[in-house]
Amino acid sequence: MTAGLAVAERPSRDQVWPEVLRDGKSLVIGRFVGKFESPDFRSRRLVVRHRDTGREERLSIDDGLGLIHELVEPGVYEVRGIEAVYFPNIRPMNPRRFRPIRQRFSVAPRAHETSDPLIAVPPDRPVYIGTIRAAAERQGMVYEGQKLRVLDDFDQAMDRLSLTYPALATSLSESSVVPQRHFMLRPTRPDPPLEMIVGVEDPIRQARRYIEDGKFAQAINWLSTFMPVSDRHRNEVRLLVGEAHLGSRDLELAIEELGEVLLQNPSNLRALRLLARSHSLNGNLEDAEGLYQAVLDLRPRDAEAHLQLGFFHALREEAEASRASFEVAFETDFDYLMHDLAPFLVAVRRSASEEAIYEPPTLRSTEVPLRGGGGSRRSSENDGVMLLIDHTGDVKSAHFNPESSGRLHQTMMSLLRGRFSPATLNGIAVPAVMAFGFLGGER
Repeated sequence: MTAGLAVAERPSRDQVWPEVLRDGKSLVIGRFVGKFESPDFRSRRLVVRHRDTGREERLSIDDGLGLIHELVEPGVYEVRGIEAVYFPNIRPMNPRRFRPIRQRFSVAPRAHETSDPLIAVPPDRPVYIGTIRAAAERQGMVYEGQKLRVLDDFDQAMDRLSLTYPALATSLSESSVVPQRHFMLRPTRPDPPLEMIVGVEDPIRQARRYIEDGKFAQAINWLSTFMPVSDRHRNEVRLLVGEAHLGSRDLELAIEELGEVLLQNPSNLRALRLLARSHSLNGNLEDAEGLYQAVLDLRPRDAEAHLQLGFFHALREEAEASRASFEVAFETDFDYLMHDLAPFLVAVRRSASEEAIYEPPTLRSTEVPLRGGGGSRRSSENDGVMLLIDHTGDVKSAHFNPESSGRLHQTMMSLLRGRFSPATLNGIAVPAVMAFGFLGGER
């Protein structure tokens, strides 16, 4: 049970450390970057919950540098999520018609991670939590979802505290109080200079970059010149070659290479995932289903595996099993699912081959009327938005080109405020990805 809900308070400009202690508070110092960093997002807050009292606090993140300077009660806090309010970039601004949208990004750990992200606030000195960076990450073609990384810039943090709250910083110095460094995640080391990256890992790292950029032929050519010095490196090279073949849709070659990797290491999660995708795209649905089940043996709540299995159940007209799989897929870590279209292609391809009946989602109504074409050719070429709609017809996530024109914000608001009929496969409701783009003034 949550005992209460509050917005933590910031220090006043003339407040000093002894006053903070008398009020039974401590000070949290940090910075947040990454997720919700666009100027269209405001009122960003880090949501934490006191472990003993159950009280939730919202640590405000300023709209400029993303700084956190907040007074809270001492204790251990669980990090519950990140909130922000999206203000559509529509001119003239009309908040009553285009209402802001509050978004929340969960940072609860996944099944394979060992512990909750925590902030320990001491009673006798401030705590520095580092620069928290939230972003969607991937390894090659495999998206890892939204993840938090922490950078240690303690000296810069203390300089910023001195500029923002000089009286507080001076009183800390005069009392010889040094903030405790506490990271809810292990700090990330910055990449070393290029001239230091020499050795056996460099070709593997470069191949991953080629694959992330869609340069699959370059990745294979690059790896063909690499002579592995151990079984571990040999398996990693085979995995990357198989991944590159998957990216270029040479599915039989991808299946051969990735299968060899799994013979050596049956619990290689990334190889299992890539091989399952390869079989799924190749039409080998029984093999793909078995591999996704193996993924669930390692990660029981894996979003991608449950999403794909939900489609397999729908193909067999198993409505209850399909719905149960989709419910798990959209529990927490679903934001990254739209980055990989492979699970959604099964339904469309089976429909095209007349082995199943697929109906796309439809927009039934919206509070914000869709805007027609028009605008400059330049803005039209940049415009584009993607929506992830779940099996109940709810919009779960939306991405748009940051270079899009203002009119796309109205289109996105129309879709976000809309009521959808979900896509169906053999009459069973399934998730879908919808993409809207503009090219040369035509939608």
